[in-house]
Parts: sequence; C-alpha cells; structure tokens
Amino acid sequence: MRIRINPHVVPGVSQAEGIAFMVGMTTRWFRDAFCQEEMRIAKERGIDAYALLEEESAKVPVGANGIIPIFSDVMNLGSWYHAAPSLLNLSLDASQCGKPQIFHAIQENAAIVAAENLNLAANLAGVSLDELVFAGGASKGKLWGQILADAVGLPVKVPEVTEATAFAAGLAAWVGLGVYASLPEAADATVRWSRRIEPDLHKHTLYNELTDRWREAYAPQRALVGRNVTQSMWKAPGL
Repeated sequence: MRIRINPHVVPGVSQAEGIAFMVGMTTRWFRDAFCQEEMRIAKERGIDAYALLEEESAKVPVGANGIIPIFSDVMNLGSWYHAAPSLLNLSLDASQCGKPQIFHAIQENAAIVAAENLNLAANLAGVSLDELVFAGGASKGKLWGQILADAVGLPVKVPEVTEATAFAAGLAAWVGLGVYASLPEAADATVRWSRRIEPDLHKHTLYNELTDRWREAYAPQRALVGRNVTQSMWKAPGL
C-alpha cells in the first residue's frame, strides 16, 4: 500500500499514482514569504519571479550546501501523512545558506520524491523507465526540469502544452465526438514536444547519496508528527 492504483481512462490500462504533495505550494510560500525584493526586480525586468529565483539558484551545487528540505514525503498510501514543513542543517553563513540555496533545496525535495515514487511504480509494474514527461506549472522552469532529470537519471521531455490534464480532457472530447478512434491515437496525433532535458549522470550519483541522507533525516521528523510534537504538512482524513 505504498502507491495508489487507479483505473485509467484507456481500457485495459491502470495508473500507478505516486503523489509529491504541495511542491508548487511550497515554492509559492517561499516566494510570497521571503522574496518581495526578487518579485520587485522580476517585475522591473518583465519576467516571472520564479524565473529570477531559478537564475539565482542555478549555480547552487547538488545538495544546496547541506540544506535538507523536509516538505513532501514519498508516497505511502497505507500511512499517509507528512512531516512538518522544515529546513534542516541550515548554516549561519549567509553566503552559503541564503535564498538561492533554500529555493534550490525546495526544488530538490520535489525531485527526490518524484524519483522515489517513480521507482515504486516501476518496481510494482515490473518495467524499466527510459524517459519522463514533465508537465504542469513546474515544467515552465528550466532549472527544475534539470534537477528532476539529474535526480531521476533519465531524459525529461516537456510538451508544448504543459497543462496536460486540460489538454487530455479535450482529447477525450474529440474521441467522444469521433474525431479520433482512441485516446492513444489522439495523443499520437496532437502531442508535440518543446524540449528534451538530458541528465547529468555525475549529479545523478550525488543525488543518490543525497537521497539516502534525506531519508535518514525525514524519518525522525515524521515521527515527531506521530507523537503530536509537530504538525503534519498534510495528513489523510481519518488519521
């Protein structure tokens, strides 16, 4: 009961779902709580504030100078709750532990959880993955896609239409109207790719090591929630 299995809209196919919770909300919280200056500068430059934050954090090394992000956990449907939102192992050296490093760590948390969830799903299905599709709002960022590719160790493709759910709903309507015979046919005919991100395999090795440390750090933080010392970022109803 680690991941959730759902019936797929395509007949005969099931979906193995591993959720990384609130990763977009975490970046929004960080932007809104701490990055008023970056938001002002981004507005003057006519760019998105997240793009500026990624510019500033692009030179941060793997592991964000030791910061361990405690936000979303790996999927665990049988015991579904997260630790309290936290940042561990902060330094008082502002040049080594500032906004670029923290923003980088937040994106790394999401990528680590995605890699772990993908491993769970692939092992359950008995398949080997050779590439990923990265869609949704997070895929607009250049750095986040690269961090994901490096953490997973696989190429990442970004579609031209990143709002995948809405796009697929439109394809389903076309199938219902008889424009296409099936959803796979509709997807093959309409989906186009905007870019492909290749992984840095040296960084992938570093992310494997970082994931081991992250697991060790996350477990006791989650246990504090179980003892009612801290408050979970999210907890399934009934727990």
